[in-house]
Amino acid sequence: MAVLTGANGALKYEGKTVAKCRSWSLSVSRDALEDTCIGTDDRSYVKGLRGGSGSATVLYDPSDSAGVALINSIFNNNASDDVEFVFNTAGGQFKCTALLTTINPSVSVGDVQAVSLSFQISGPIDGRY
Repeated sequence: MAVLTGANGALKYEGKTVAKCRSWSLSVSRDALEDTCIGTDDRSYVKGLRGGSGSATVLYDPSDSAGVALINSIFNNNASDDVEFVFNTAGGQFKCTALLTTINPSVSVGDVQAVSLSFQISGPIDGRY
């Protein structure tokens, strides 16, 4: 039996891998657009636009300049907004470009640097199980 894991996920910012994912979640949805005609008794729908959002907890090295740039990107209006996520699973991967919407850094004495991120996907989602 295959087990899904977030252990092999990565986060890329400005083309460089800056963090490893400890955990992640992804929500993908598609709009249902009503196309019911006058005179019909039942509603009908067609598929609409797809979108997604998610969150991740990533581990990073604070001495890595790309990692620091990622954390500071939400504070710097001139920085690139695109972050590339590659989420590996036991049977496949999900890959998307996203805009960071929330960064929650936390530091504990003796612990690895962990940052909780929320993101809004922009563009296509390349995914397979």
